[in-house]
Amino acid sequence: MSKSQSRDKPLLQDSEYNVIKQLENEADFLYSAVEDYIRDAEKDNKPELVKLWNTIKEDEQNHLSMLRNELIKEIKQNEFR
Repeated sequence: MSKSQSRDKPLLQDSEYNVIKQLENEADFLYSAVEDYIRDAEKDNKPELVKLWNTIKEDEQNHLSMLRNELIKEIKQNEFR
């Protein structure tokens, strides 16, 4: 590949950007908002809501892990291109 071709190639593909963007969204929710939501539900004595928020938190942690693994896979594939 010539230097001009390598310069014209974007640093990230759209799908890679999407994974990174969603990682950011998931992490923001997990490491800021959800704990506040759980505390508020506890303060308001809403055990079912606490349970719901904890379930959502677990799901989001799984999503975060899935996205992270996909990003690692993409990075490794790009190393060989």
